[in-house]
Amino acid sequence: MRGSSAPVEVAPGVHFVEGPASNWTILVGGGTLTLVDAGYPADLDLVESSLRAVAATNEGDARLTSVLVTHGHSDHIGTITALRRRHRFEVLAAPAEVPNVTREQLHQVGVRDVLPHLYKPRFARWVLHAVRAGGLGDVAVADVLPLELGVTRTFSGHRVVPTTAVGHTPGHTVFALPDDDVLITGDALVTGHPTSRLEGVQMLHPIFHSDLAEAGRTYGRLVDRGARVVLPGHGPALRH
Repeated sequence: MRGSSAPVEVAPGVHFVEGPASNWTILVGGGTLTLVDAGYPADLDLVESSLRAVAATNEGDARLTSVLVTHGHSDHIGTITALRRRHRFEVLAAPAEVPNVTREQLHQVGVRDVLPHLYKPRFARWVLHAVRAGGLGDVAVADVLPLELGVTRTFSGHRVVPTTAVGHTPGHTVFALPDDDVLITGDALVTGHPTSRLEGVQMLHPIFHSDLAEAGRTYGRLVDRGARVVLPGHGPALRH
């Protein structure tokens, strides 16, 4: 697995963390922190240390007040429940994705999907990491608030526009920061993945998408969007 797990400031108050196998973003401003996605359960200490590091850029007194979720896969919501034992914050996701985050429904790659690919070393290594990182555990998140898509809200001093980007999951969402020309793409567009030999802008392997055709259309729209900075759910940040 790759990633330094150290926050990198990609725009004023926008910090990107390339984790061991999935990424998260931290916004800071106005004495608050907003976390976008939250890694696997085993990433808890890394998420906490990155929050502290970013808080230190705001004289150390910024507190976590919001977690925004691109989608409800275990490598993107895995630390949220544990973080709630230490912090008080709201969790927000697109209305169509809330059931996946709360686990009233489950839209995620399963054992049957992965088995035909386990002969491939990259898939085998990824599965081993995912299991060790808590990917098969109970990561259900309670009390998730629905986001109004297309409506600008301010989080930690940044204007954020949540936009539907379905296909990877039924309610997958990307987050645009128009003042910073930053786009947080989750898994709708990535720049790498442990199962992929490719580097650079790409889609995840077909088995990871709940609706492959829709995921392809969403990917095409995001490629054409052309933000100055793209922060994917997997792989390094992309700067144009």
